[in-house]
Amino acid sequence: MRLYPLLRVFAFPTFLAYMGVRLVHPEISLLGDLVLFNSVALFASISALIAGNTSRSIRIPIALAILAWTTGSTTSSWNALMARPLPEWIGDLGYISFYPLLFIGLMGALRDPRSGSRLYLLDSLIIALGISALLSILALSLTEADVNISDYELILKNFYPIADVLLVATVLVIIMRSGLNLRNLAILLAVTIFTLTDILFLIQSSDGSYRLGSLIDSGWLIALILIAESQWQRTSERIKRASHPLLATVIAAIGSGLVIAIEVLLPERLPGGSMFPAFATLILAFIRMSLALIEAQRLNEVTILATTDELTGLANRRKFIEELSSVNRGDFVILIDLNGFKPINDNYGHGAGDDLLRQAALRLSRTFERDWTFARLGGDEFGLLVRGGGSKEEIANSIAASFSYPFHLATVGEVRVSASIGVAEEDGRGELLRRADLAMYSAKRSGQAITYWSHLTSSASNLSPLTDRR
Repeated sequence: MRLYPLLRVFAFPTFLAYMGVRLVHPEISLLGDLVLFNSVALFASISALIAGNTSRSIRIPIALAILAWTTGSTTSSWNALMARPLPEWIGDLGYISFYPLLFIGLMGALRDPRSGSRLYLLDSLIIALGISALLSILALSLTEADVNISDYELILKNFYPIADVLLVATVLVIIMRSGLNLRNLAILLAVTIFTLTDILFLIQSSDGSYRLGSLIDSGWLIALILIAESQWQRTSERIKRASHPLLATVIAAIGSGLVIAIEVLLPERLPGGSMFPAFATLILAFIRMSLALIEAQRLNEVTILATTDELTGLANRRKFIEELSSVNRGDFVILIDLNGFKPINDNYGHGAGDDLLRQAALRLSRTFERDWTFARLGGDEFGLLVRGGGSKEEIANSIAASFSYPFHLATVGEVRVSASIGVAEEDGRGELLRRADLAMYSAKRSGQAITYWSHLTSSASNLSPLTDRR
């Protein structure tokens, strides 16, 4: 039996010991405020690190975040109790590092490959920043600092509430994406407690009433214990399943735009710090829009390639059959097979054959309307779907006439080919392509240029489509 999972519970009894010392000895002390207080955070960091129910990409940044906070807290406690203080920047660096590390860990949950593309991750960031832009207005309003503090202190007092609400917003987005399970519930409760504790600390620091070792300090420890415990919860313990819609992304971007508009039109009405997440939201929204356009263009190109004949640039058989699925009465199909193509292809090579097919496709396409579907169906066979009526005879005759003059092939010179043409009209009986194919086969066998399905005798039903026209 492994013993290291026992470290999961060390933080909680250490927290109880700390609270017991505080009750017995309310004044700040080396045992309570330096040793026990920071040991709780340290054990929480270890607990998060060894949690087996979370991937390393999530639990390691979270464990490092708690450890960074522990460094800041230890520095603050040392400086309050010891005669030889440590540099303040060590503590500030620890506290500040807590936020990006925890944010990286939380975002690991949004990088689940089942969640979709990078657009999904951007949507999540936009929503989180949009929510934080709105929540930071309230947080910064509650923690407005004295005008007599330094610029450095002012930056920190603005940074903490903005970073806190960003963490809350990120967890809300995770819940929107994956649903409310025990892990997400624990982390949401943790960051909420952490944020409220930070706000209370900043309020008391502003009016000079904060004292190290006061009751609000325990809020940070409770939050850290919950963060560590959340990593032990299985995500399969699910209460509901949800996902955020694109509408939420749009609302977040619009809300951030309103924050900026209010600040521009009504200066000093809103805390200045709320502008940072608002600007970040709009920047990410523009990036998201650009990536969406690129993705749409790529998908469009893939779709075109999947439905286009590579040799001629016409629609391919797949596209032609797809269009046939929505024909109406009166629409008709014309199939065209080149007579004399096979000898040219066999005698002069595939290069000459390909050149002939390209020239035939170009010559024929110039005689057709743009809204007709003209496709190469394979080998030397072409298909034309005419919608909205029209004269079958005129179109078929123009196709036959286009082969009345020779083609000039670069490696061969002038060559002549003719065409066997089969025409079938949609009359409600279905099998439009098969009937056009049988008509074309009849034309080829009889030596006629054009055959109409409606002109065939009943014996046409016994004909078999051509299988080798190349």
